[in-house]
Amino acid sequence: MQLVLDTSGITVTQKSGAFHVKGKKGGRVFGPGKLDSIAITANVLLSASAVRLAVRHRIPILFFDNIGKAQARLWSPYFESIATLRRQQMQFAETPEATQWMIDLFQLKTEGQIDNLRFLKQKRAFSALGPRIAKMNIESRQFANFRGALIEECRQELMALEGRIARLYWQGVGEALPRAFRFKQRSRRPAKDIFNASINYMYGMLYSVVEGGAFAAGLDPYLGLLHADEYRKPTLVFDLIEPFRPWADRLVIEACVDKTLKAAFFSKNQYGIFLNKHGKAVVIPLFNNSMRTPRKYLQQEASAQNHVYHLCARLAQRIRVTQSA
Repeated sequence: MQLVLDTSGITVTQKSGAFHVKGKKGGRVFGPGKLDSIAITANVLLSASAVRLAVRHRIPILFFDNIGKAQARLWSPYFESIATLRRQQMQFAETPEATQWMIDLFQLKTEGQIDNLRFLKQKRAFSALGPRIAKMNIESRQFANFRGALIEECRQELMALEGRIARLYWQGVGEALPRAFRFKQRSRRPAKDIFNASINYMYGMLYSVVEGGAFAAGLDPYLGLLHADEYRKPTLVFDLIEPFRPWADRLVIEACVDKTLKAAFFSKNQYGIFLNKHGKAVVIPLFNNSMRTPRKYLQQEASAQNHVYHLCARLAQRIRVTQSA
């Protein structure tokens, strides 16, 4: 498991061969044998004895900024466990288990997208979303056709299926938003409208959080499963971000519905529409607060950021189990 320290003022010391974590609400003790890594995302006091305990047990300590981007790492000079996991990660990508993992992620993503459409249907009394939701459910069931296949055998089919579901979703969102925020199609960089400019910025911050989770789990962010390896591109992050995209979508959808987003938050040039400094002053805290907010996901109650880390940890564990079998 990952020990995630995301509250300012926490102190971490070593006593009797264990980590003692103490904050304003009390303390907890963690044995080193239970930890894969320690992720620090806030101002934390870390004793030298705690660092030495982590080094002795080859537990990496990772430091992240306030949007989840990895800034520094401390770990033992013996990279054996991390190197082993990364070799196993490459081998795992060539098994049907990797396809199963990606199918599970896409189905979680689809569930999140459908939940967002149901939110819009209720808030906006937009009944036309019903048929789109039904079609997305039908399409999603086709993922089962690829269970047991290797990713190399079905990569294009999986991505095409995910693309069809995404088109249904974005068409529904674009139609149901308040008039000032409506759009005809998803536009990436540069965005062609206010909504897509906001989503693009949200996704940029979310990428950093997911990359931090991959680092914390000892995974190589540059060794993807579904997304093919690409020079200097964290392709595993492109895979792992999928089930969390609807969370970012929901933040922007709600900001449009309650009119938190304003036209003054955006600037336009010859390339497209971008969030300006006034918009960033609203969107960045909105995102950061959402990452710290507790929510229930996959039968666990934790902050949104911790859920990201936990999913990365589950992948690392699944890789270890599959490759050691």
